[in-house]
Amino acid sequence: MSQSTYKAERRTIYLGDIPLEVAMLPNGDYCLSQTQVAGAIDKDRNSVLRFFNSKYFKSLIDKGFQCYHFEETSLIEGGRTPIKPVSLDVACLYWQKWAAAGNEKAQSLVIALLKHSLYDLADRAFNVKRTTSAKNQAMIENLNSDPNACLDSLDQSENILKFPDQETLSERELKLKIKLAELELEKIKTLEQPYDSKKIKTLEQPYDSKEIRKLGAFSPEVVIDIKNRLKLKTWSQSK
Repeated sequence: MSQSTYKAERRTIYLGDIPLEVAMLPNGDYCLSQTQVAGAIDKDRNSVLRFFNSKYFKSLIDKGFQCYHFEETSLIEGGRTPIKPVSLDVACLYWQKWAAAGNEKAQSLVIALLKHSLYDLADRAFNVKRTTSAKNQAMIENLNSDPNACLDSLDQSENILKFPDQETLSERELKLKIKLAELELEKIKTLEQPYDSKKIKTLEQPYDSKEIRKLGAFSPEVVIDIKNRLKLKTWSQSK
């Protein structure tokens, strides 16, 4: 297998206290070191190679994901030691995939990068100037924080928001009957004559079907009961 070698300028950037060597190719694109990208989340370079060959990554390519993917034998020169390159978008996908898999280091890194980018955008919007050291310190704090700490604290809090249990069918039907009673009363109020139960029974009351459907989806038996209670022949809409 032939080896592709690129000449590129190389610099070192820091994600908080994590060094990453960046190479700028002649076309202006950037790439990182596979070893350092993996090391940022306590993995070895082989995990990057496995990511390249994973069904997940190949499925993205098959679906039209556009990225510059270097060959496995590619090398970037321009420093004391050649590096095995990985493009920025693939590096981000690699970190994101490990974050989704529960790797806490990857989770902290992804959150820190997102917050760093959002802070930069917000600072520009408000013309706020922050020093590089202040940004790096904020990045370090984010990287060293436990991404699950806020969730753990919520679990221990007495004021944690509790979601109600899913409503049972019988509870929904009870609410439906209450709503139907309200609809019936409103219909009676619109009559210009005194209440006459016999006459009410003979009327075809054209309730707007949209009002009924607002209550949700019910079993056919419940729908039939609705029509019978409202003396409906059809779901005709009131005009």
